[in-house]
Amino acid sequence: MWRWIWVVLIALGLQAQEARIQVLGTTDLHGHVMAEDTYSLQPMNQGWAKVTTLIRRQKALNPNTILLDCGDTIQGEPLNYVRNVLRRDLPEPSIAIMDALGYAAMAVGNHDFDFGLSVLREAEKQAKFPFLSANTLEAKGRPGFPTHTMVTVAGIRVALVGFTTPGVPAMTEPGNYEGLVFKDIASVAKTLVPRLREQEKADVVIALMHSGLGALDGREGDENAALRLADQVPGLDAIFTGHTHQAIQTEHRGIPIVQAACYGRALAVVDLHLRQEKGHWRVVARSGRLLNPDDQTASDDEVLHLTAELRTATDRYLDTAASNLLVDLDSRWSRMEDTPLLQLIQQVQRQATGAQLSAAACPGPKLFIPKGPTSVRQFFALSPYESQVAKIRITGEQLKRYLEHSARHYMRSWEPELYNRDVPFYNFDVVDGVNYALDLGQPAGSRVLNLSYQGQVVKPEQSFTMAITTYRLRGGGGYMAAIGFTGTPDLITKATQRNLLLEYVLGHPTLNPSPTNSWRTIPYLDRERVLSLAH
Repeated sequence: MWRWIWVVLIALGLQAQEARIQVLGTTDLHGHVMAEDTYSLQPMNQGWAKVTTLIRRQKALNPNTILLDCGDTIQGEPLNYVRNVLRRDLPEPSIAIMDALGYAAMAVGNHDFDFGLSVLREAEKQAKFPFLSANTLEAKGRPGFPTHTMVTVAGIRVALVGFTTPGVPAMTEPGNYEGLVFKDIASVAKTLVPRLREQEKADVVIALMHSGLGALDGREGDENAALRLADQVPGLDAIFTGHTHQAIQTEHRGIPIVQAACYGRALAVVDLHLRQEKGHWRVVARSGRLLNPDDQTASDDEVLHLTAELRTATDRYLDTAASNLLVDLDSRWSRMEDTPLLQLIQQVQRQATGAQLSAAACPGPKLFIPKGPTSVRQFFALSPYESQVAKIRITGEQLKRYLEHSARHYMRSWEPELYNRDVPFYNFDVVDGVNYALDLGQPAGSRVLNLSYQGQVVKPEQSFTMAITTYRLRGGGGYMAAIGFTGTPDLITKATQRNLLLEYVLGHPTLNPSPTNSWRTIPYLDRERVLSLAH
């Protein structure tokens, strides 16, 4: 009898020396709440409503769960615009949901600055969890946000340390982050992580970063730095990443690196198995995976309740009648020929700035607004971010280099792949106001032909004014570096590109933007090929 009692006691003792912790991560929700596309209203397996159901299921499987988010949370959807600009009296929707779920921390994302520091600090005060960013500093080196937070789960001390991509200054207006500087992630972590281990006695250290995978041989200050972090900073047990909207499930040096895609289309899960040895907890096994909501995943009732008033106000705004379109606006062809859709955007930018030329990117490969009556909802989709429009002065030589930089988007015309995956569609600009051709049989850098302005060949020393988004002006897509622009703009509009577009549309009872056919590819691209290879 006593023998079996001792066996049970020993077994219980061994069990007490082991623990399993589950860490769940979201990222880049950009305000997506509902399981649908906001603009087409088509069902989609995404949003807080569905991913919350996954979170609750996972928490039920293991009560020793930590919830964290990797940023770009309070900007993106029309819901965010209505709340942050028109209805500041209502709670920030994503923060309300995260509070209800018991999140432990959030890393600050670059787009979280887009409505300015006052809105970001307001959301930070609403949150029952800290906004983390160890590499964001105020003047004199003071932290701009908490660097980390300590949580205790199953008696285990877990340090959560947050980071923000150093690329913030290239992605938002200077006034939105005034007084803050952004340091290299790995450099800051090299000092902080050992301190968490040695001085603060953390048993587990987890990084949550608004920064993508990057490269092992990346440089200091790189926008995406997760691999460098895993490679150069000992003492990390897991890394949750964000920013690039990719689904990532990998590891480096045995450290799980996960990213939950974007918009609530996935939930990142890291499982940690720990054993207590000589009074200290040690991770003995760790693994990462992604879970995805599907058609059978129900929408969470509490999420719907928390956001109901704001969603009603947003729908009222989006359903405002806009204009009567006399022609379809179809984005599918915007990377192969001049289109009414891009002409509309170019007209708006030139009118707002008085510039001779305008550069604009395709707003997406699958947007379509049919002719007939329209609403604000449809046009909001053409410019969902908070960029403004600037007027800059460039030379003919810089203009040609601008177009060559854009033309990197294409592979050679005879290659199986049509588009260069390293240059996404939103970094391919078309310039209106000049005529030109892109010879896709030539290597990148030698593709621009027959560049002319008002029937005359453009000269290298010739001067032009050109409208561009402030995303371009601040370095987005690498255009300013490519043309060597170091000057200051003649002006920057007070309104965003989207609000300029809406003002223009609402001011015209009928709209009939007409292509000028000012540019072409050589050879002409076949529409069937464009459809089959678009990404």
